[in-house]
Amino acid sequence: MTDLKIKNFYTFAKFPNPMIVEIFAREKGIDLFAIEKTVDAPGLENRNAEHLARNPAGQLPYLELEDGTVIAETITICEWLEEMKPEPACIGSTPEKRAVARMWQRRMEEHFVYPTFYSVRFWTASEDCSGPLKNFFAQRNKVLIPGAWKEMQAWGLSRLEWLEDLKKGSPSDYIAGDELTVVDIQVYTTLVFFEDLGAPFMKDHGERLPWTKAFIARMAERPAVKKCHEHIKELFG
Repeated sequence: MTDLKIKNFYTFAKFPNPMIVEIFAREKGIDLFAIEKTVDAPGLENRNAEHLARNPAGQLPYLELEDGTVIAETITICEWLEEMKPEPACIGSTPEKRAVARMWQRRMEEHFVYPTFYSVRFWTASEDCSGPLKNFFAQRNKVLIPGAWKEMQAWGLSRLEWLEDLKKGSPSDYIAGDELTVVDIQVYTTLVFFEDLGAPFMKDHGERLPWTKAFIARMAERPAVKKCHEHIKELFG
C-alpha cells in the first residue's frame, strides 16, 4: 500500500481484534486487503519464531511498514490509521470530539471488553466448558483463573447495564454520541463474536438491554460491517 507505506497486514480476519481493524479501515476507505496476510492463529502460527521476531507479544493483527516499523495493538493501529488518513474521522474531527471518543473507548474497554475477553478465556479452562474451545487458551495464556469466569462476565454485563441507564436519559445512536467512533466498533465486535462463544449477553439478558440490541442492529447495517462479515465468509465459509 504505497500511500500509507504499509508492506503487510498480518491478521486472522474472523477473530475480534482483526475485525475491529478491518471495520475501522473500511469505514475510513482504507484498503488493507491487497496486503493482507492470513496467519493461522488457531494453529499458533502467530507465536512462531518468524512472527515473534517482528511482534514479540505474538498477537494479531499487526502492521509491517515498508521501512520495517511494526505497529501492533488494535487501538494503536486504529489511531495510526486515523493520523495517516484523518477523514472521515472515526476517533473525532476536533480535539474535544477525540477526547470524548477516547474517554468512551477506555470506559468500555476496561469495564466491558476486557472482562468479557477474560471471562471467555477463563471459562474455556473451567469444568463448565466442553467442546472445541475447551482449553483453547492453555498454550496462549500462562495464567488462567477458571473459577473467576462468571464474575468476569458479570462485570462486563454490569457495564452494559450502566450504559443502558445512561442512554435512557441521554439517548444517541452510538456510544459516544451521534457519530460512529472506534468504541462502537470495539464493543460491537466483542458482542457479536462472543455471543455464541461463551458470553451470550443478548441471549441471556437481551430483554434488559434494549439500547444495546438496537445498537447491534444499527451497526450490522453499516456497509463497512457488512463487507467485513462478507470478507470473513469468503475466507472461512
